[in-house]
Amino acid sequence: MDRPHYEFEFSYPYEIYSFISEGRNGHVRKRVRFDFMRSNIFNLGFGDWKEDDSDLDDLVVTDNGDMEMVLSTVIRITIHFLSTNPGITVHFTGSTAARTRLYRSILSTNYDVIIRDFIVLGLIDGKWLDYEKNVNYEAFLVQNRYNFKKL
Repeated sequence: MDRPHYEFEFSYPYEIYSFISEGRNGHVRKRVRFDFMRSNIFNLGFGDWKEDDSDLDDLVVTDNGDMEMVLSTVIRITIHFLSTNPGITVHFTGSTAARTRLYRSILSTNYDVIIRDFIVLGLIDGKWLDYEKNVNYEAFLVQNRYNFKKL
């Protein structure tokens, strides 16, 4: 996963990362947030930063022409979060079915590289299964292979 990405900033203790998307619609502030779900699982939230209420909008379509760079940055941020929080598992799903398909496509395309360092599970009908390419999952879990904790 050594692809070009934006530089990002980290805000402790809130586990919020931010970066600037630069494209045809100008500079757009993005945020990635990791929210505690339960036990050692954190949910990844990602979207445009809504400065008016300090939240993020995960339904907006920015269409800034830099989707690959933005997603590469979110992947880098997730890797950083997992490496600085041993034993943590990150849960993610798209805010729409199309976005979940996009995440599945990214995982499938980069699967051989990802599984070297990470364990990936997919959710189908309430069951977490080892990730397989091109299967329609509802959500995903990823954990650093070297700090693995059984769920």
